Amino acid sequence: MNKESSFNKEALGEKIAMYANKIATNRFIATIRDAFASTIPITIVAAFFLLVNNVLLAEKTGLLRNMPGHEMIAEIGVQAYNGTLGILGLMVTFLIGFRLAKSYGSDGALEAIIALACYVVLVPNSINITGFDGTEIQTSGTLTQTYTSASAMLLGIIAAIISVPLVVKLSTNNKLKIKMPDSVPPAIAKSFNSLIPAFFTITLFAIFEVVVRTFSGHTIPDVVVTILQAPLVGGFQTLPGILAYVFLSTFVFIFGIHGAFVFGAISGPILLTSLQQNIEAIQAGSAAPNIVTQPFLDAYVYMGGGGTMICLVIAVLIWSKRDDQRMIAKLGGVSSLFNISEPMMFGLPIVFNPVYAIPFCIVPMVSTILAYTATSLNLVTPTYILVPWVTPPILSGYLATAGDFRAVLLQIVIIVIGTLIYMPFVLFSNKVKE
Repeated sequence: MNKESSFNKEALGEKIAMYANKIATNRFIATIRDAFASTIPITIVAAFFLLVNNVLLAEKTGLLRNMPGHEMIAEIGVQAYNGTLGILGLMVTFLIGFRLAKSYGSDGALEAIIALACYVVLVPNSINITGFDGTEIQTSGTLTQTYTSASAMLLGIIAAIISVPLVVKLSTNNKLKIKMPDSVPPAIAKSFNSLIPAFFTITLFAIFEVVVRTFSGHTIPDVVVTILQAPLVGGFQTLPGILAYVFLSTFVFIFGIHGAFVFGAISGPILLTSLQQNIEAIQAGSAAPNIVTQPFLDAYVYMGGGGTMICLVIAVLIWSKRDDQRMIAKLGGVSSLFNISEPMMFGLPIVFNPVYAIPFCIVPMVSTILAYTATSLNLVTPTYILVPWVTPPILSGYLATAGDFRAVLLQIVIIVIGTLIYMPFVLFSNKVKE
């Protein structure tokens, strides 16, 4: 019976691993995931300046709000934001185009530029500005942060994954290549070879934009938001929607599959869009519209890493009588303080461990319910500050909510409850001989 159970467990794990591997290695999913990974330094820099401007220099509560030169420091933060999160959509579009072209064996740089060009072609280039006297002026050739930041990132992703394969395909057609003399440098000759494919691709996108706008009366970004972005973002903002995502990304961990790595390409654009909408609303003096953002998950659900691992570390240190588990908890607990759970995942282990698999899935779900409920009832400030995912628990909640101490209390409550959920399984583990 034990052998049969072991066989079934391994067979199930192999099937899940196979499907997860197909998702993770899919050309487009992998490209999007790697593109977001490349922006980590940029988002961390942006997080620093957001913290300075919204926490330390906050108008009413900032510790440095009255220091000499605080206005200049705030302006520096704004400019840094403009050059980081303010153009994140453009960066991601370029990076996806570059990495996707590389996956096809192309050079990448030219295709990335074409992807970026196609994205800009799809967005409006004129806006209406209301002057101080109430008159409305229309400006052309304008690209606002609405279309350069994470707000319209989904459109950039779509533009990149459509334009790059098209350019690559057309570039393989010898009839579309412009042959240059041998004396022409290779780099220039290569650029001319891609001239006609680039012309066709960009023209096709431009025609599509004009046709849609002319006959529907709506811009391409409006159509994308209505049909795709709004339902995706809205789905993550519902409790069932975010619970489904948290469960799925946590469950696959049990089989040694990094859930955040596999599903990050799907959740990343959605959660960053939600965060960007919160930032823009707060800056405009309005209430943050979204409960769930990336900082929400990092601060409340993934404390200590997957499975709200900090709770298991504490539970093992308090109730475990096994020297091996206590030693692993002491060593892995240090990394869990920075939300790195791999030492506990593979050292305790969690992977293929039926004792800890159940609470490992339950605790993040409970954490999500508690945090979602508290935020929806306005018991804590919605998260709108992007903090590095390695920020330790307690501090992460305070920073992500721009200095709301109630978020710290919420984190403590989640840790206490999560630790109590893990407790009976730790006690049972004491009786299990391995």
